[in-house]
Amino acid sequence: STVLIIQHYPGLCPRALFENALTPERRAKVRLICAYGHVHSQRCDVKINGQCMDVLSGGGGGCCGPMVNLAGFTAVHLDDMGGAHVDVESPEVRMAKDTCKW
Repeated sequence: STVLIIQHYPGLCPRALFENALTPERRAKVRLICAYGHVHSQRCDVKINGQCMDVLSGGGGGCCGPMVNLAGFTAVHLDDMGGAHVDVESPEVRMAKDTCKW
């Protein structure tokens, strides 16, 4: 199965805390994806076997200047087999550079 932990600050994913709370037989069966924001950008910070496991998804916010590059959102697609696909960097979820302003 797949678990998605969402919190605000980068670098503070409680992955080890969560995994250590699982029984040993469950640890190998659970995929843990961490998502966080705070920084106003979009990117995959950690990939394992080609899959994004740590997601920075702060591109939907503003605050910092008249232009925000790489604005967008993250889509996490969960499947019936317990897997997941994370899309944080494609044109389907990211606005073109220099198009987000207020």
